[in-house]
Amino acid sequence: MKILIVEDEPGLRASMAAFFGSQHQVLEAGDLAAATTALTQSPELMILDLTLPDGDGLPWLQLWRPSLSAKVVVLTANDQESTELQGLKLADEYLVKPVSLRVLAARVAKLWPAADLQIGALSVDFAAHRVTRSGQPITLTAAEWRLFSYLVQNRGQILSREQIIASLWDTRDAFVADNTLTVTMKRLRDKLEPDPAKPQLLRTIRGMGYFLDAQA
Repeated sequence: MKILIVEDEPGLRASMAAFFGSQHQVLEAGDLAAATTALTQSPELMILDLTLPDGDGLPWLQLWRPSLSAKVVVLTANDQESTELQGLKLADEYLVKPVSLRVLAARVAKLWPAADLQIGALSVDFAAHRVTRSGQPITLTAAEWRLFSYLVQNRGQILSREQIIASLWDTRDAFVADNTLTVTMKRLRDKLEPDPAKPQLLRTIRGMGYFLDAQA
């Protein structure tokens, strides 16, 4: 995915670029003029600050929104209700700084609830929360579905345990969340893998996390 980060604070912009750059192509802009130029490269996602050196991001977004195919996440220190309501009319998400990069990534992931998808012999119906193998339904619990759909939406990316837990579970009790992830992953493999002892779809990358192999 190609991500445009429009942020005038160099340190924050660099942190976001480094965080997303390991998995995506990142474009950076420190003001609206640079952002306008970057739009010619057709980003699929834009993370937009509102208070920029050469103007307010909301009127600029309103100008470009009709011709903009990218999903937009507003990331700003402006927590005024009126601004947030206006922002939500134009953007897909509105987040108030400060926010952790993991939370930002989780909000971004939710913007891509994929349509019906075929992964090997599995068919995934996101609207119905249903998985079938060669036409035969596979019953998933709510927790199993949340984990599987999150992995599918981030297929091809290595996701750390911490990233998954922060996105899908209450982290106030880290032990419960960590154990729940382990148990849920095992149950998913039991249901989805031809040989759960040698998973090919839901793979573990030692020392890094989990990886959904869409080619399996």
